[in-house]
Amino acid sequence: MTSSLGSRFLLLWTACSLAHAQGLPPISAPFENPITPAKAVLGKILFWDEQLSSDGTVACGTCHQPRGGGADSREGRHPGFDGSFGNDDDAFGSPGIVRSSPTGTYLPSPHFGLRPQVTGRAAPTNIGAAYFTALRWDGLAGETIVDPQTRQARILLGGALESHAAGPPVVDVEMAYAGRTWDDVAARLATVRPLRVATGLPPDVAAALAGDPDYGELVRRAFGDRQITAERVIYALATYQRTLVPDRTPWDRFVGGDTGALTPTQRAGLALFEGAAGCARCHPPPLFSDDGFHNLGLRPAHEDLGWQLATNDPADRGKFKTPTLRNVGLRARFMHTGRLRTLAEVVDLYDRGGGPFTDNKDPRLAPLGLSAAQKAALVDFLANALTDPRVAAEQPPFDRPVLYAERAPRPFGDELAGSGAVAPRPLADAPLHAGNATFRIGLADALGGSVAVLAIGFSAAPGQRFGSLPVNLGLAPLPIALVLPTAGAGAGGGHATVQFALPAARAIGAPLYHQWFVADPSAPGGVAASRGAGGLLF
Repeated sequence: MTSSLGSRFLLLWTACSLAHAQGLPPISAPFENPITPAKAVLGKILFWDEQLSSDGTVACGTCHQPRGGGADSREGRHPGFDGSFGNDDDAFGSPGIVRSSPTGTYLPSPHFGLRPQVTGRAAPTNIGAAYFTALRWDGLAGETIVDPQTRQARILLGGALESHAAGPPVVDVEMAYAGRTWDDVAARLATVRPLRVATGLPPDVAAALAGDPDYGELVRRAFGDRQITAERVIYALATYQRTLVPDRTPWDRFVGGDTGALTPTQRAGLALFEGAAGCARCHPPPLFSDDGFHNLGLRPAHEDLGWQLATNDPADRGKFKTPTLRNVGLRARFMHTGRLRTLAEVVDLYDRGGGPFTDNKDPRLAPLGLSAAQKAALVDFLANALTDPRVAAEQPPFDRPVLYAERAPRPFGDELAGSGAVAPRPLADAPLHAGNATFRIGLADALGGSVAVLAIGFSAAPGQRFGSLPVNLGLAPLPIALVLPTAGAGAGGGHATVQFALPAARAIGAPLYHQWFVADPSAPGGVAASRGAGGLLF
């Protein structure tokens, strides 16, 4: 693996060095997975389809949005190595799905309860990822891809994008219920309408979906027949991401001969970047990454072994991938821990000579002694000279649909706390699309071992009170009530799940609202209440 990676890196380094004046070199693809328009648009549809996840709430693009520089602008907190929140080892990762069983029942997570689980590392950018020989912060997505259904090796060289795409749909923190397999993923795609829960489709996607094809038809156009397999989904996802080439930055124009593309301050930052600051040693143009792995001393190496997980070599402990700096100015968090929030903090880190933890720290890191003006010039260069305006504006090929999670209705009205001064909380993340066969409504933060009543109504009416009890549903016609016990124990430990299929297309526009009431002796009047939730079917 290391030898193969070394040869690939040498080729990449040579290509990048020769292409410095022209910018990024052309994209290549594995022999086994050539780029075709039908495959690329299928991959784009899959990448932005929240239905690829087991509960219909998370797409690949949820954590990799162009306006965030291909990374995740949302914030989630992971407890880190010690498993406890609020310590220095906490990481800021990406919120995924609420933990659930294969049957759809909500299950509390040890760390996150009945809230979205969070990845242990920040999401790296996927824009420009086609140029790398290994992906993920730890490099575990290498060049070889094994079909997760047949267990046969399919790509031996250059398949890092395919290798990475095989993971998230079956990872239970990110997109999957516990134990989900690629057989389950393929079966789900065979039953859903592509991008059913998205709006604002880009022109190429809208054209591909004209006539309302199913995924079987889209697969036929790309691969020749209707069989939906893990390999085909993975190949399509990788192909789409090979179209994301961010090669129209001010820096690209500058090295192409447009001397006015960079401001004087940005030119000073570039000179520092390639000179006294030494940034280009690990972030060489035009990729602005050496495709390598380094330990910056951010955290003790034993907390996260990083590249050692891929190589099994202790000499690689605590090393993490050098990300491309293209579009770095759009990102909300930096480093694998996500703990740095501004580029000024990043520059300060390098100016100090890296982090304080010396175990296996890269020996090239040393204090720089930069002045305030030099730091400002570096930040200006990084933030502005390396941003492709098409990425920032989400224009083709970086355009995308609007996800359901971005426009989903939020809980409304008042709540009433019970035991432990905790109010029951509705779990209302399932898309309200007509015909949703796996629709579910959940309850969290209730009194465990009690009795809960789910009221389903047909209008929202926040602000009503009956004594101390808030009622957020319209009472005409009378709501439907379901009575069920709560699982779990103790104050705030109770939870419940109700599942049913939503009516088909003729129900589009129909209202569906709900609220939970929980028997709780500590609540005023003996009943705790959640806020209302729901909306109109679409």
